[in-house]
Amino acid sequence: MKRLRIIGGCFRWAARVGGGLTVLMFLVFFIGEGVTAPSHLPADEIIMFIGLAAALASLLAAWRWTLAGCLLALAGYAVFFIANKRLEPANLFSLFPVVVALYAIAWVFDRFHARRMECSIANES
Repeated sequence: MKRLRIIGGCFRWAARVGGGLTVLMFLVFFIGEGVTAPSHLPADEIIMFIGLAAALASLLAAWRWTLAGCLLALAGYAVFFIANKRLEPANLFSLFPVVVALYAIAWVFDRFHARRMECSIANES
């Protein structure tokens, strides 16, 4: 049982480090390049920005709420990817699904460990 918790923790921390670095990378980019006023952007770029902002915020929220943050980050990435018709799947934005997959695997290990703990407590009674 302890092994499941350790493996889940490794995936969780890999996802947290990956998500934190992804958010940091985009913050450095936005601070360095600046952001154009939304009134000067076309509608599809505003939708892309909203999707990207939602995905980045969700990566940080996944530190506390793993499944909810994971699903919201994936939804934000999907909105961004669908709104951007020129984007190829294999690029820098491909970090989002990788980090989301790490969070999802960590969540599965946490749930599996919790069920094993419930079963062992029930068997002791």
